[in-house]
Amino acid sequence: MDDDVDRTGGDGAHGRDPEPGAPLLLRLDEPARTWTDAFPVGNGRLGAMVHGGTAHERLQVNDDTCWSGAPLTGPVEPVGPLGDDGAPGVVRRARALLAADDPLAAEAELARLQSGWVQAYQPLVDVLVEQPGAAGDAGYRRTLDLGRGVATTTWRSAGGAGWRQDVLVSHPDQALLLERTLDAREPDGDGGEAWVRLTSPHPWAAPPARAGAPGDGPAVVVATLDLPSHVLPDWVADPEPVRYGGRAVHAAVALAVLADGAGASVQVVDGAVRVRGARRLRVVLTSATDHDVAAGALHGDRDRVVADALAGCRRAVAGVDGLAARHVADHAALLGRVDLDLGAPAPDLPLDARLVRHAAGEPDPHLAVLAFQHGRYLTVAGSRPGTLPLNLQGIWNDRVRPPWSSNYTININTEMNYWPTLVGDLAECHEPLLGWLDRLAVAGGSTARTLYGVRGWVAHHNSDPWCFTGPTGRGHDSASWSSWPLGGAWLARHVVDHHDWTGDVDALRRHWPVVRGAALAVLDLLVELPDGSLGTSPATSPENLYLLPDGRPASVAVSTTSDLAIVRDLLEHVRRLAPAAGDHDEHLRAAVDGALERLPTERVAPDGRLAEWRTDVPDAEPEHRHQSHLYRVFPGTSIDPDTSPALAAAAARTLDARGPDSTGWSLAWRLALRARLRDPEGVDALVRAFLHPVDAGPAEPGPQRGGVYRSLLCAHPPFQIDGNLGFTAGVAEALVQAHHRGPDGVREVHLLPALPTAWPAGRVRGLRLRGGLRLADLVWRDGRVVRAVLESDRPVVVDVRERGADARRQVAVRPGCPGLVEPVPRG
Repeated sequence: MDDDVDRTGGDGAHGRDPEPGAPLLLRLDEPARTWTDAFPVGNGRLGAMVHGGTAHERLQVNDDTCWSGAPLTGPVEPVGPLGDDGAPGVVRRARALLAADDPLAAEAELARLQSGWVQAYQPLVDVLVEQPGAAGDAGYRRTLDLGRGVATTTWRSAGGAGWRQDVLVSHPDQALLLERTLDAREPDGDGGEAWVRLTSPHPWAAPPARAGAPGDGPAVVVATLDLPSHVLPDWVADPEPVRYGGRAVHAAVALAVLADGAGASVQVVDGAVRVRGARRLRVVLTSATDHDVAAGALHGDRDRVVADALAGCRRAVAGVDGLAARHVADHAALLGRVDLDLGAPAPDLPLDARLVRHAAGEPDPHLAVLAFQHGRYLTVAGSRPGTLPLNLQGIWNDRVRPPWSSNYTININTEMNYWPTLVGDLAECHEPLLGWLDRLAVAGGSTARTLYGVRGWVAHHNSDPWCFTGPTGRGHDSASWSSWPLGGAWLARHVVDHHDWTGDVDALRRHWPVVRGAALAVLDLLVELPDGSLGTSPATSPENLYLLPDGRPASVAVSTTSDLAIVRDLLEHVRRLAPAAGDHDEHLRAAVDGALERLPTERVAPDGRLAEWRTDVPDAEPEHRHQSHLYRVFPGTSIDPDTSPALAAAAARTLDARGPDSTGWSLAWRLALRARLRDPEGVDALVRAFLHPVDAGPAEPGPQRGGVYRSLLCAHPPFQIDGNLGFTAGVAEALVQAHHRGPDGVREVHLLPALPTAWPAGRVRGLRLRGGLRLADLVWRDGRVVRAVLESDRPVVVDVRERGADARRQVAVRPGCPGLVEPVPRG
């Protein structure tokens, strides 16, 4: 670090110390042409995609409790046939077939355990605003203010009048608000006639109709609908993929329309609201369902659902004048905890043009700032205490049969959704995942007993709010994804991480059954191999395949690297945290210790890569999107260039072999991996790859590569939110790491461990680190730290080092007494 650690002056690209609070605006200069062009707003439960039309506006609305299906009523039901020894007998036969070197027969055997599919996340309604008198495109601009949580559209009508529309979804008021206003500087005129309508892709149980008697107040309409009782995944062929009429979520929507202006009026006509003469039009929407998230149950009281929606709407209308201010204060209080500036201003261009220029090689560090904060924004807008966890699309989806059912894909994607919450100082937004895990572990206990005859709990690669935990399919899904019982073991790491960041012992003890149960299951699933080691059989490496000697692809094997990495990571955390959790079971401790002594660690293959399989077999798809065998690099913390240099080098070779392109979410994961491996050039390449615009022009020949849509939503393609959230975590990992403890137990804080040369100057404030630490301030110039301040909510001593320096300085931090990091000499 420079000697002058407090110097904050200077200017220019390599000298400016940015000030926090610069507007974080996503900007596009035309209305949405597709759903992925729209901007998302939300409050954790209620979400909307704002299309930004002038004469015709569409708000596509979701409620996070709206899923197909209903709570499960019994254990998983394998398709079979199983035989007299039941499902555990199937597992034993598959294990024997693997021992006999017949993995394809083992796959066919395991297909008997498949038990159906998860349910699908559902759209709720569309709010349509039709206002021909406001039509126009002159001066058009729409923005999403990440810091305020407001989508704004401004334009001039064909007659020259200025218009502004703001859309937000308030957490304090649990309501959506659209406000469309004629510029006050326009002394005459109004918006003419406008119509506000509700539509839904689902049949109405009761169509939109006036609630209450006509009067001078706002027009309020209410509608109800029943969600499908069953929806098959979009890739499953079936004559009746969407079914209504059985047990399902019941939903109600209440919509109020207010009009201001001399002579303004509102009237409900055939379930729609006609507005005349309004200079300001406000639409308030609330929703309710009978889906009790905490219990994972349906209460079934239809009258209560309608009453809840109407009561929420009337409360919001009563306080409508302060609703926007309450929302902005609430949203900004969360998003404003972390500030990042990479020392470069935002060019005065719309987002799509900036993405194209950036892809052509034009530097634009501010794009990375927007993408970093966009991930935090989506977390705040999509995950709040009391809601369900973020699914594959967060809380935003317009399809009855969305891609992959918009479910919880727990062999990477759901976990990635929550990678930025703790480092991004949004610990309360982590709670929906932890609460759901408590219920998932209970359901997974039945699956563990039924399918494997083991203790604890298991979950496979897909789940939903009803806590489906079985292998997907009806005997036809690929074993490469379906036959993987370690979803619970991976998810349990989030309980561990929550404690390691926050130090919340009460939360650790409350959720400890998730961790303990996952550990019991993996202990029982381990088998002794011929060499005396412990391993897993049957095993897969999620969604990947290898080639048999005759060239046929196979997925089931013995002791895949990812299996052993996840198991080792889990058991090490159980051994470390059991005392803090109040778990003093000596039998468990002995079993964990014994298993860890016999578990193999990762190995380096002859070609220098980190081996993915127990034996050296060819890859069926060398550039595969999953890299689960690198689990202990990231999200694990056990392999890095200091602690395991040979394995870290092999992990880097693995990433090299995977190639430069992949799906959007895989690029985000690779970004975090490269950062953990302290590879600034790799970080730079992956930032550029992630920010590749997938919809900037004609489709490229061959498979469509991942990146982002013009709205900055991540493209698998199609849209998946996990990439947006994983990108945020990867950027944070490039700026600071605090996962390592030295031999003396002192935590290391590594500043700028993987800073790319494209970000020579910058400042970050507010990132949270393991051990209860907070990076209160970090300023760098010319790639060198010039100021670093640490805070802590408890007394702690840390070793601080800087990128490129081996020397460390110990810094003591106490509550209320920040630690100013002194210069660290180069060594």
